[in-house]
Amino acid sequence: MNNGAASPFAQFAAFGNNRRRPGALYNAQLSVLANTSAWDAKSSSLTGQPANNPSYNNLHIGGMFQGPLRIPRVLRNGPNLFVGYQRTADDNATTQGQRMPTALERNGNFSETVDGLGRPITIVDPTTGQPFPNNTIPRERLSPEAAALLDYYPRPTLATANGINYQRPIVSAVQQHSFQSRVTQIVNQRNQVFGTGSYARTTSDTTSLFGFNDETQTANTDIGVNWSRRVSQFVQMRTRYQFTKQSTTTTPYFANRTNVSGDAGINGNNQEPINWGPPSLRFSSVAGLYDALPLQSDVVTHAAGAEATLFRGRHNFTFGGDVRRHLIDILSQQDPRGSFSFTGAATGHDLADFMLGTPSTASIAYGNADKYFRGFSYDAYLTDDWRVGPSFTITAGVRWEYEAPLTEEQARLVNLDVASGFTAAQPVLASSPNGAVTGETYPSSLMHPDKTGIQPRLGIAWRPIPGSSLVVRAAYGIYRNTNVYQSITTLLAQQPPLSTACSIPNTPEHPLTLANGFRAPSTGL
Repeated sequence: MNNGAASPFAQFAAFGNNRRRPGALYNAQLSVLANTSAWDAKSSSLTGQPANNPSYNNLHIGGMFQGPLRIPRVLRNGPNLFVGYQRTADDNATTQGQRMPTALERNGNFSETVDGLGRPITIVDPTTGQPFPNNTIPRERLSPEAAALLDYYPRPTLATANGINYQRPIVSAVQQHSFQSRVTQIVNQRNQVFGTGSYARTTSDTTSLFGFNDETQTANTDIGVNWSRRVSQFVQMRTRYQFTKQSTTTTPYFANRTNVSGDAGINGNNQEPINWGPPSLRFSSVAGLYDALPLQSDVVTHAAGAEATLFRGRHNFTFGGDVRRHLIDILSQQDPRGSFSFTGAATGHDLADFMLGTPSTASIAYGNADKYFRGFSYDAYLTDDWRVGPSFTITAGVRWEYEAPLTEEQARLVNLDVASGFTAAQPVLASSPNGAVTGETYPSSLMHPDKTGIQPRLGIAWRPIPGSSLVVRAAYGIYRNTNVYQSITTLLAQQPPLSTACSIPNTPEHPLTLANGFRAPSTGL
């Protein structure tokens, strides 16, 4: 149907061109989307046993309003305003499974335990080198620390000799509120000002296989202001400023709730209330115990830039650059509760080693929790969009980027001053950046910058048959990763002597137990 020829009997009023009066300058929109697990198919079972269907409901609500901003007797011809809002609530459901310690294994009885191939195992007494009678660890030999941590393991839900014996539905809930706005004001025929703003807040609740519920909140703010000016019919200019902030907070399930390590008798790790929780346990035969780590992060960026476009015949030249200021505040630690690994080196089975309280290795890293990183980054670029002919275009350019290594506001960074051939090494601190081995004076970031970030770009578009829809495109470019320094600097802020960090193997000279595994030997491993 031709829209212009529509009649009142063919289309509803205000549809297409069939309007009884001129359209308004304002428009709005509302949308609602909902779904539920009631429409889902039955969940697949990992073991052949019946699996419950996780229950969830999702709801998305969105709204938008747009039109010129006018205030009677104050603002008659104001800027064009756009405002949008969205709210989402999603529950993502999955079924996960793992092997958990059986009732017999919790009491040190491994008489019915088999390996991954279904063969019976034999556990050995590490003090005698002989098998335990009846493949059972005597009750008096069982580690009280291991027994306390075992309470956080769920009981098996499936009766299987090996493989997965536990499964449960895992539901993660995500709620988000987002707000967007845009303002455009034409000052005159040559100048235009426009700005954008957005804010989004997301709350995620994630439940692990152990039933630990960890919460993460993320807030993102993005504000931009732009001014464009048409200098002449051959030259256009644009300047911009942008402010962004990303805040992230992670609250583990046990934080300020239960001191799992302290109650279990494990010493040497960080047991401040915010870091309460279990140490990480790593196994190959059963699920490893873990919980999220606390985090508070604020990443702020101030960016200013300008560019100009010059039209000359078949060439459109664009050149410009940006300067960015980065402020990164982090309150976190690498591994404040510590980690234990069990390999079966003592008894021949990793879970039996755990029941004796004998880890193969222990590692921990905590201290210097608050960090304040600062830095600048720069870029400059030049591009030529060359219309060689009606069917062939070349886009060629070059971009230079330089990101300065981050510094710490209070000079709390540590690196290594290394001799040639790695024959000697000594720590060097940002507060006194003079290498004791080489005598070199390092920058305050303790890293040498790389200022050679030149990146060529080339692209072509060719229509081999004039008037056809066939277009051949090809492009080549080098792109630089400008986000590497934050992770490196975070590691430099978590090194001794500013923090405690060690990885300790279990040796006859320094035997490890769950109770004292985080106490480094005097040799400083």
